[in-house]
Amino acid sequence: MGTRFYHLIVIIVFLGAFWAAQDSSAAERNRLIFISDLHMNVDASYSWLVDHADDLAQFLNEVNARDDVAELVILGDLLDDWVSPVKDSPQSFADILVASNNAGIVAALKAVCNNPNIKVTYVTGNHDMLSFENQNKAIIANTFPCMNIISESPGLGAYTKDDVIWAEHGHRYCLFNAPDTWSRAGGHLPMGYFISRLSASNAASTGQVTTTPDLLDIFVKSPSKRLNYLQKTNGFQNENGEAGAIFDDAVIIAVFNAIALWSGNWPWDQFIMNHIDGYDTDPSVEKVAFTYNTIFSGWPTRQNRVSQVEAVWNDLGSLSSAANLIFEMPDSLKDKYPFKPRIILFGHTHEAAFQYHSGDVDTIYANTGTWIDSKPMTWVEIQITSGNDGQKLYEVSLWFYGEKTPRQKSTIAVTMPSKESCKTWSCLVYEHLLRK
Repeated sequence: MGTRFYHLIVIIVFLGAFWAAQDSSAAERNRLIFISDLHMNVDASYSWLVDHADDLAQFLNEVNARDDVAELVILGDLLDDWVSPVKDSPQSFADILVASNNAGIVAALKAVCNNPNIKVTYVTGNHDMLSFENQNKAIIANTFPCMNIISESPGLGAYTKDDVIWAEHGHRYCLFNAPDTWSRAGGHLPMGYFISRLSASNAASTGQVTTTPDLLDIFVKSPSKRLNYLQKTNGFQNENGEAGAIFDDAVIIAVFNAIALWSGNWPWDQFIMNHIDGYDTDPSVEKVAFTYNTIFSGWPTRQNRVSQVEAVWNDLGSLSSAANLIFEMPDSLKDKYPFKPRIILFGHTHEAAFQYHSGDVDTIYANTGTWIDSKPMTWVEIQITSGNDGQKLYEVSLWFYGEKTPRQKSTIAVTMPSKESCKTWSCLVYEHLLRK
């Protein structure tokens, strides 16, 4: 009895000291804030985040001042080293973080990272896909101390909480933007990287910024648009003179070549790479098209979570179909996810979305949207509170900057594991105390 009593006293003292050390407002900090697609770039005519930079900095300052926020989660595309003209040397993460246009954002995010009451987590996206490389990860970590960085090769990551919330950028499910380690030996960058640079070339010459999602929306959905540009070279047409009536490898390459011509770049023009992602030489537009000439037909054996047709449309939509598939969790996915989520969050598409599904098991899918200049500035919050009978309540809300109330919100109740099935440290301590 003496030994058991001693162990009990040690545990109680430890827990008492732990709880006493916490901030007195810790119990009120029950909100998670999710943002994505900030696209910090250098201050240039082709950058997607310029006019909204001050608004984003102000939003981060407001988050830092709140007493109900427990964690800020950035779901990818924090930085953007993709949007750079074809014939320019692409900017580095270091260049972006010292760019004058981003000074207010960087300072505000540093302040949140230094706030001991708010945890900050960053999950990689596609436009900062190479953040998993040691040098890039170190640059981010040195700029934002205490930030939890979730970025693993080949350019993916996911945030989870309570075996309830699953959150990631969403590019994993998109044909043009998923990490590609098959088309080029040692490479990671997908075709979307080069399309983003083509869009930057057009913006630099015309002064009109067109984002990659909008560009894909135009050229994938409009065969006549593709044909208009492809007629310049009489390329990639079918026997009826159409630039692809159904999806296949030829249509995907037709989209790329049409965008290249739209941007003012010809097949022989070269992308200046500066050795990014292992490029020893600068590839031509024609070489890039050849490199990715089987990404559609090869998708099922490479990125096998969604079909290749769905992967095309996911780049153009809200990613709700991918979320719904994960909610269903068919046998083909069960070994790819550690649990069956009730709440899923994505970014990537720049389109805020919110879907509540009621049934035997209620679920919520939300897309955090973006902060770039051409779109509304949006984010998602999740408030976690205790319910009855061992339940936790998760209130998910979609917010638009400048509005005092959320556009949409719903709550789901989740029964937490009993002590018999609980494997976390806190539950094991509780179980140990009960046994005494």
